[in-house]
Amino acid sequence: MGAWTKASPAFQAAVRAELSKLLGQPAKPVVVLVSGGLDSMVLAEALSAHGYSMQVVHVNYGLRGEASVADEDLVRTWSEQAGCAFRAVHAPTDFGAAPDLQARARSLRYGAAQHEAEQVGAEFIVTAHHADDAIETFLLFAARGTGIDGLVSLAPQNGMLRRPLLGFHKSELRTEAERMGLNWREDASNEGDKYTRNHLRHHAVPALEQAIPQARDGIRTTMRHLRNLQKFAEVAIQRESSVYTAMSRRLPGARVLYRDALAHPHSEVIVHQLLKPYAPFDLEALRQLTEAQVGAYLERDGWQIWADREGLLLLPSSEADFAPRPAEGRVELPLWSGEVWHARVQILAIEGTQRPKNLGNATEPVTQQLPRGACWRTWLEGDVIHPLGLKGRKKVSDALTEAKVPAPVRRHVVVLARSEQPGEVLWIPGIRLSEALALDSEPGAVVRWTVNYL
Repeated sequence: MGAWTKASPAFQAAVRAELSKLLGQPAKPVVVLVSGGLDSMVLAEALSAHGYSMQVVHVNYGLRGEASVADEDLVRTWSEQAGCAFRAVHAPTDFGAAPDLQARARSLRYGAAQHEAEQVGAEFIVTAHHADDAIETFLLFAARGTGIDGLVSLAPQNGMLRRPLLGFHKSELRTEAERMGLNWREDASNEGDKYTRNHLRHHAVPALEQAIPQARDGIRTTMRHLRNLQKFAEVAIQRESSVYTAMSRRLPGARVLYRDALAHPHSEVIVHQLLKPYAPFDLEALRQLTEAQVGAYLERDGWQIWADREGLLLLPSSEADFAPRPAEGRVELPLWSGEVWHARVQILAIEGTQRPKNLGNATEPVTQQLPRGACWRTWLEGDVIHPLGLKGRKKVSDALTEAKVPAPVRRHVVVLARSEQPGEVLWIPGIRLSEALALDSEPGAVVRWTVNYL
């Protein structure tokens, strides 16, 4: 157990309880972010003493010259002595020259940890955040304006992240580190007020303590109450979620947010909880979307939400394009069946010489042979079709509207066209067949189309 046995019995017991609650018994490896600072060295020592198999990850941002090198050397040496796997990640050259340094550093740090977790099959990523970090985060988000999620964002667990030291103040960790005789590195950049978080640490928190001596413990208690309230709201809304949302019947994979959710007296809380796993869409913008025409949409953080007949349709942003290809043999494409969107079907053309009694339908027709140059492509503005059995031409866009193709996938509809340029369309699978492919009374050859739903 080494240095860990020198820690106070109360601290040992409290840390043991947190590790058991957040990580369970030592089994799979855990990825641990270790900077070399006091907090992370206490964490590393605790995990090692309790038998966890650690993949230590140290990120060297290269911002402090030789001091950054010394940080890395300390963590590497400790890892070797503890028998832990060690990996150093180095930031690109001139990492500190670009703006948003803290955000980029956070992205690099957690990206490296996530990659390492995937490589070693780790279930958790463990960090040394403590109670003072959580207090600073609380004040930072409260000052900027946020909901409960922001105020308690530094939680003991969040996805793969685990923070077993979150219940301890920095002063407590320092006392225990000194008892254990640990070596650690001090980051001189933490002493200045360049960053907002440092300014809060050096000025706002001490001022609060001067006015209210128990401020740190008071804020920590407040965060605990808020976290309980947050969990209650999540459970309550989830229990009634079928009133506000469901999976789309017409568009597999899309979720419908019913308009009633936006009319609820507590819509701000309800909509936030429902959309939290996806993207933070603005509530007022969503309300305006409910009044917009079908086809209007909002996009944020890789998600789109569309005004549709079912309600507001939520689905991932997609840039997938269908490349034009010759109309021959076999092809895979998306298809609207009239009720459900199929993201991938296989259409097969089989040539024959006899006119069958059943000429099929708009999904699986029997047609004459295709003209030279016919191709599969997504429909284009300017495309028209002469629908079988009707007089005159119709815009393909109008045909899609009449067929009630869901707005989010309209632009992905693939047609059989006479050429790659906007113009005559011969077939909109599942929707309309053109007179141009109608069989003569005595055709020389026919094409039978079949669909295989993949």
